[in-house]
Amino acid sequence: MLHGPQLGPSALVGPLCAALALAVVAPSPALACSVCGCGDARESVTQMTLRPVIVYSPIEELNLVLQVPVVLKDWQLASPVAATSATRAGLGDIDVGARWFFWRLTSFESQSRQALGLSAGIALPTGPIGASEDGVRLDDHAQVGTGGFAPYVGASYAFHQDPWNLFVSLTGRLRTRNSYGYRYGDALTWSVRADVRVVDPLALELALDGRYAAFDTVDGQDQANTGGLVLAASPGLAVNVAGDVWLHARVQIPFATSLHGDQSVGPIYLAGVQVLVR
Repeated sequence: MLHGPQLGPSALVGPLCAALALAVVAPSPALACSVCGCGDARESVTQMTLRPVIVYSPIEELNLVLQVPVVLKDWQLASPVAATSATRAGLGDIDVGARWFFWRLTSFESQSRQALGLSAGIALPTGPIGASEDGVRLDDHAQVGTGGFAPYVGASYAFHQDPWNLFVSLTGRLRTRNSYGYRYGDALTWSVRADVRVVDPLALELALDGRYAAFDTVDGQDQANTGGLVLAASPGLAVNVAGDVWLHARVQIPFATSLHGDQSVGPIYLAGVQVLVR
């Protein structure tokens, strides 16, 4: 996965970078596999996303980013009288954006580099939202797409002083209502990550990731058991397997939550391949 100016082992020094990532995640508002309750019913969602990411740099200060997710969702709703489940797969919501590193500072005396950047983009409603069972449309959380637009803006800071890297980011994302009246909650996400190169082909990292999401709404009415705060610790590693090819792996482990209503979240597992094309 790509998160801003990669000043460490995965330095974005060429014009094109492609990454392929596999993540086990859950839909907004949670960071991981989620379960929520409504009376005697329990809803759970497990999501796997294969997310090819292409980053093109026409100039050193600018990255153009395209993400094309393929989503697999396993949705279940259980109650004392009945149980419903569905599995759906397909193209998710395509994301297009740009990152502009407007300030850079290199110190030859301390052998350090710093960068400040701004990002902006939008997720498009390309994923299907009309899946049904026995003629009844499935819950929005069971759909592959969200059905709405999701513009975002963010800022990031990166510091590198061999063998250390520090990266800080903050992103706000808005949501629009889909054609069925459902609107996922607006969200604020942030991350503070440090990594260190242990030996030339191996780097270890540790991040603190956070997300706060507002309530989801239907026709303007807040939906119970949606939204809230999740904080997660994210240990990981990056391995240089050959030339400009890197393997990445990490896990987001929630350690503190303040979720609206009756919800629980589990860990996210992420793995990726990053290839630099000069």
